[in-house]
Amino acid sequence: MSGPMRLAPRPGEEIDRARSFTFTWNGRTVPAFAGDTIASALAATGERVFSRSYKYHRPRGLLTASYHDPGCFVQVGDEPNVRGAHREAEPGMDVRSQNTWPSLKFDAKAVNQLAGRFLGPGFYYKTFIKPQRLWPLYERVLQRFVHAGHISPDTPRATPDKRYAHPDVLVAGGGPAGMAAAAAAAAAGASVLLVEEEHRLGGHLRWGDAADLAALAELRALVAATPGIEVHTNAVVAGRYDDNWIAVVRRGLPGGAEQLIKARAKVLVVAPGLIERPYVFAGNDVPGVMLATAARRLVNLYSVKPGQRKGTRRPPISARPGSRSPGSSTPARAGTSSGSAATGASGRSSWPAAARSTATWW
Repeated sequence: MSGPMRLAPRPGEEIDRARSFTFTWNGRTVPAFAGDTIASALAATGERVFSRSYKYHRPRGLLTASYHDPGCFVQVGDEPNVRGAHREAEPGMDVRSQNTWPSLKFDAKAVNQLAGRFLGPGFYYKTFIKPQRLWPLYERVLQRFVHAGHISPDTPRATPDKRYAHPDVLVAGGGPAGMAAAAAAAAAGASVLLVEEEHRLGGHLRWGDAADLAALAELRALVAATPGIEVHTNAVVAGRYDDNWIAVVRRGLPGGAEQLIKARAKVLVVAPGLIERPYVFAGNDVPGVMLATAARRLVNLYSVKPGQRKGTRRPPISARPGSRSPGSSTPARAGTSSGSAATGASGRSSWPAAARSTATWW
């Protein structure tokens, strides 16, 4: 079971082809493998549009293919505003687009584009004010344009769980720098809490070449074999407060629940890596325009082709052999890690030194 954009098996891919299943997208059955995100499974079937923009309802596609992707907010069952480029697909999952009518492909609300010259920034704060007696009418109209999903009144309310932790060292970021810092601290006798936003440790090494994958396996084995390290993936350090009081949010618990860890750490190590910054140009938000790291995530983690080449037009600079990706100091190579804006730490044979150079201590 595979979509038309699915590639042959690749080293380091994070999907399990032995475990296939289906879920639905706007009523259509979609095949997926264990390890696929909602967005990667849809992209493998050739889906390019995942949502519509807030004001003009312009089509939106993949941009970062990560938790931070602004174009992949979807409704999953009774849960709105799910980050489809991060949430892993599950068997039988009912996924739908948000705030589109009558469909995602033909959204009648896109007529707003015709009135764009009259809908300046912040227009909703400057209009629908007078006469006040018509506000109930305005409210009903505006509610239809709110870019959010739906919650049933019958949805049970869940009280978020919380716990307290007192690690000697808390490491924010589970890339090569964070894993090396955690292992070094634990080897020195410290209790360590290692927090990573992605579903798996490794950072940019996960979509790297053979040397990167070897370094990744070494680091993961080191973390697993070192006592005193508590690892939380699909979690985020939300804030640092007085006296190293640190809020850690764990996501993806059973039933979609979250847990707040109130950690009081003696030392905070910040090793978050980098987020690739997009260029600003006309049309940079249309489906098919994505960051170099997004393309490499699709290819190397999920074995999905980012797109199809049409015609004889010259490929963009970041895709030409020997060229440099945005924000990169190394040539871009398809299927490797060099050229990515997220390659802050080398992660090769000298990963401990590289890790030390990219971690910040508090």
